[in-house]
Amino acid sequence: MAHQTKRKAYAGLVTGDGESGAKIAHKQDERPHTRNRSISEYIPDPMSIPKRMVTVSGSHVKPEEGSFEGNLRREPHLSEARGLTPIEKPPSPPPSESSQSAKDSESTALKEKKRRHEYFEARGRKDRKLRRWRVIKMLGQGTFSRVMLATSQTAYPDEEDYGQPERKSLDTGLLTPEPQINYDRRKLVAVKVCEHGPKGGASEDRIEMSLKRELEIMMSIHHPSLVDLRAWNIELTRAILVLSYCPGGDLFDVATAHRELLEPPLLRRIFSELVGAVGYLHERRIVHRDIKLENVLVNLSPSELSNKSIDWQTYPYSVITLTDLGLSRRVADDEKLETRCGSDDYAAPEVIMGQPYDGRAIDAWSLGVLLYALLESRLPFDPNPGMSDAHRMRSRTSHRIARVEWRWIEYAGDDGDHEGDVKKFEERGLLGAMEITEGLLKRARSRWPLSKVAEMEWVKSGIQVEGGIKFREEEEGEEVL
Repeated sequence: MAHQTKRKAYAGLVTGDGESGAKIAHKQDERPHTRNRSISEYIPDPMSIPKRMVTVSGSHVKPEEGSFEGNLRREPHLSEARGLTPIEKPPSPPPSESSQSAKDSESTALKEKKRRHEYFEARGRKDRKLRRWRVIKMLGQGTFSRVMLATSQTAYPDEEDYGQPERKSLDTGLLTPEPQINYDRRKLVAVKVCEHGPKGGASEDRIEMSLKRELEIMMSIHHPSLVDLRAWNIELTRAILVLSYCPGGDLFDVATAHRELLEPPLLRRIFSELVGAVGYLHERRIVHRDIKLENVLVNLSPSELSNKSIDWQTYPYSVITLTDLGLSRRVADDEKLETRCGSDDYAAPEVIMGQPYDGRAIDAWSLGVLLYALLESRLPFDPNPGMSDAHRMRSRTSHRIARVEWRWIEYAGDDGDHEGDVKKFEERGLLGAMEITEGLLKRARSRWPLSKVAEMEWVKSGIQVEGGIKFREEEEGEEVL
């Protein structure tokens, strides 16, 4: 299933003269009305009938002219503004006093109590035994799925046993228990719940096909730096996937909120792991097709990443996990694909131009975009700092990608030609990263294959663990008898 484009603006990944990503997105979106556009973007011809008064607004908000957001924004905000994602709930009239009072009667504490007693059951991947996990909290929610943090410790410890004080909620004024429970990391999992059936007008067949493909591929792979399927269950109304838990968020968060942690040794280790993980997929004739910062989860918390005593070359466990195999598929050795999918920011020129493409080559391109973003804290095909408004309007991101028009900014030389400054890269031990980025961000005919990247000394020596990196010790869920 081709995912709809979700654009993120990167801070530090923002242009020098202060034009926001939202403003650029608005300019790019000025096109005739089509079936894929939001109704709120449609401007009808003048009519004599008075316009209907709108009392409830949706999420399709026009970006204000001249507005500026200096902080990094995630892509879903822009896709909602373009009408590319459904509103979570349809507009409804304001609640009456009676309905509001009934709603308020269910306290925050009661809702939390219900969640704490929610369980998921799934069959283990290895032994096919039915196992159970207890929900701790929600990690995230999308249009068609939600991800919950759960534990194999199914018996919930009473707050009273911990002697925790109650605190007053600023939102409701109610006293709610706040137990400080340190869960054993070996018992923690992420449970992805995918609802069956279409929502918001989406195609049920495409969603189910993507889910089945993702499940089939996850069941066939086992690599420390790839998403690990622990258990699964297909129910009548939903599918449950039990995955390993990654406590550090995604690489997008680290690259922006904690960029200071991305010292050259850690950056080298992360990219070396990614090359190994993608190479593992390619050896099994699987292409990912959606590699980006947001789909790389981090297995360590920021405090662990900042530990100066860790030697990242010899660290025995995986640092990152490449996830989201919803767009991946199996390919023949010489097979060309045609489906345009993934994020436009990471799409190769041949994909942007609608040409048949080699799935392995576009994975290599996406790795080049990702490495550039880690180095420069911006995307390679965003408008360059100092670009005039007229030039911006004539040159969209997709046009720059099609022309392979990018340049170094932070690592550019002082002569103003925007070529990479070898001395700057050498001083930080990143010369190999420069060569790899420049080898990957090329047209398909001259782009480096991933096998060449893997043989580069900067990647090849980035991990020096005897026997290869290892899986962390994890406990299975409680067996259901």
